[in-house]
Amino acid sequence: MENALTPANILDLTSKQTLFELAIEDGELIGHSGAKLIADLKERAIEAEYTHMYFRDPIRPGIVWFTVLGSGASKLSLDALGNGELSLPTRGRLDDCRQMCDGVFPGFLRSLEGMDEERIMGGIPPLALGVSAVELSTALEYIVFVHPVMTRAWAALIFTYDQMMGLKQGAESAREACVGSCPHAQVVSYLLGENTVEA
Repeated sequence: MENALTPANILDLTSKQTLFELAIEDGELIGHSGAKLIADLKERAIEAEYTHMYFRDPIRPGIVWFTVLGSGASKLSLDALGNGELSLPTRGRLDDCRQMCDGVFPGFLRSLEGMDEERIMGGIPPLALGVSAVELSTALEYIVFVHPVMTRAWAALIFTYDQMMGLKQGAESAREACVGSCPHAQVVSYLLGENTVEA
């Protein structure tokens, strides 16, 4: 009951205003150095009595995470894993991600409604012009989250991380997620011009 009366104090690292106030550039939150910075910001946020935090995945910045801080969660450490006190982040800002997807691929999500899995699998997100790589990766991450069978969206996502953003680890992480989530991962591999996708 006490938690219901405690107001949420959220540190939103997806907000340009917040990043400006913290004197952090978007690019500083990407890659391994970005992961270290996010971990440091989590520590400071806990000390500053923030209760929750939004942040982009440093390896796959198309994903926005929401995590509980402070007494409701513990740091990602071996001690926490052993005690079962780990509070893993969950996907956050799904409505915003859907809106971004609608902006990047106008009408595409609506066109998928009521389609069977086979037709969704072959769906082709239209080529988006005039959007940033982060916006494109966010839209594609949303599509594969909602429709994991969509092989061309997976291929486009992996290509975006690898070629457009230069995030080799992001591309590899997306490739591994594809193998785990997409029942037709071998088609994604074929679309990317690869010989095989490891299972």
